[in-house]
Amino acid sequence: MYGSEEESQDTVPKYFTIKSKSNGRYLRYINDDKIMHGFLKFTGTHVVNPFAKFEVEKAKEKSNKGLVHIRCCYNNKYWVRWSGKSKYIVATANEPNEDRSKFSSTLFEPIKDHDRKLRIRTRRVDLFHVVDWSTLFILPKHVAFKGNNGHYLQVHSSGTKYLEFSGSDVGDPRVGNQIFTTADGHVRIKNDYLGKFWIRDPNWIHAKATEHDFDDPNTLFWPVRLGDGHGVALRNRGNDRFCKRLTTEGKDNCLNAAETTIGAEAKLEIEELVISRAIYDVNFRVLDARYYDETPMTMISKEIVNKNSEPELQKVKLRYEDSKSSTWSNSVGTKLGMKISIEAGSPEISSQEVSISAEFKREVTWEETTETVSRREVEHQVTVPPNCRVKANVLATKGFCDIPYSYTQRDVLTNGKVVIQHFDDGIYIGSNCYNYTFVTDQEAL
Repeated sequence: MYGSEEESQDTVPKYFTIKSKSNGRYLRYINDDKIMHGFLKFTGTHVVNPFAKFEVEKAKEKSNKGLVHIRCCYNNKYWVRWSGKSKYIVATANEPNEDRSKFSSTLFEPIKDHDRKLRIRTRRVDLFHVVDWSTLFILPKHVAFKGNNGHYLQVHSSGTKYLEFSGSDVGDPRVGNQIFTTADGHVRIKNDYLGKFWIRDPNWIHAKATEHDFDDPNTLFWPVRLGDGHGVALRNRGNDRFCKRLTTEGKDNCLNAAETTIGAEAKLEIEELVISRAIYDVNFRVLDARYYDETPMTMISKEIVNKNSEPELQKVKLRYEDSKSSTWSNSVGTKLGMKISIEAGSPEISSQEVSISAEFKREVTWEETTETVSRREVEHQVTVPPNCRVKANVLATKGFCDIPYSYTQRDVLTNGKVVIQHFDDGIYIGSNCYNYTFVTDQEAL
């Protein structure tokens, strides 16, 4: 796999997966076993998996320079030892812990072994291959490719199986392709119009392969992300060359895999062939929720003064604003900025617990944070002692939570077809206030 195991940097990549040296499987979070829930096992068969993606955070204390925290991207929880007597690692810690004297420390040491390949050591000789997630580009399922000449890649107008950059309409049936991702991150690309897969022959790319050709490396392509994710270059596995727009041998602007570098003609633009997208059947995995950053808040304060010699019963009215934020995202799929109609409940945090409100529809964009502000008013009666000042306060706790969720996605494609898929890579990030209390403090005038 290109760029996956020959790392040259001295630190763990920001996002990564881990591949076992012994069985060739990927480390993954266990979420479907009550006994092993939260454990990490080398049982993953595919590198592109929401349970197999991890994130690195550098230690903050100077004394821990060179050490890192590792989070599971499925639930955003940190790696930590299961118990003081256990050496097993689980992804269950809500907060990072840099106290190395405690078993609950979440620090790990990335090292280089003798052949300069990057590994992770948890204690003594636990060595694994680290796969840089940034070398992976997870393409959308239904796509069109546009060349630097402004035209879409489509089946040759003559009816041959060459692919040429001549399309002007993204809705043309000859333009559409389906992406099939393999276990190691390569892709096979199937042209919708011909129902055949791309293959290099000899360097021209044809849409003529079938499932019987899957043992041929010329049917495999490695997508390289360019820019903000709308750009891609495709490298053929058969000859390790990039595909580009080429005019030669009587062929105009056809796709050819013979380039050693990513020049202008090798830069392609991706367009997802989806007119509308809806998400429903959202199932929040509350058991895997992460709670963090709890902060005491003073929502409102108001002073009441009694300058008389007798106690006074006074009515105090307190008005304040309460805010809530929500971010919907996914940890694996490519995000191209499409608006999504989502039908789901709204999680509310309350003292390390989550309650889910009734479902309602809204439009969201992946990773876009929405903040809602509501105005509240409370009224209390307060006895103010003589010659005293009383401060009335509404206190609360503000907290954050990350909740994994599964969901069903319904896409309407440009050709009118409806595609329904199930995903497990959702992550909801929310914050709100809770534990509201009314307290008073008094002092003499």
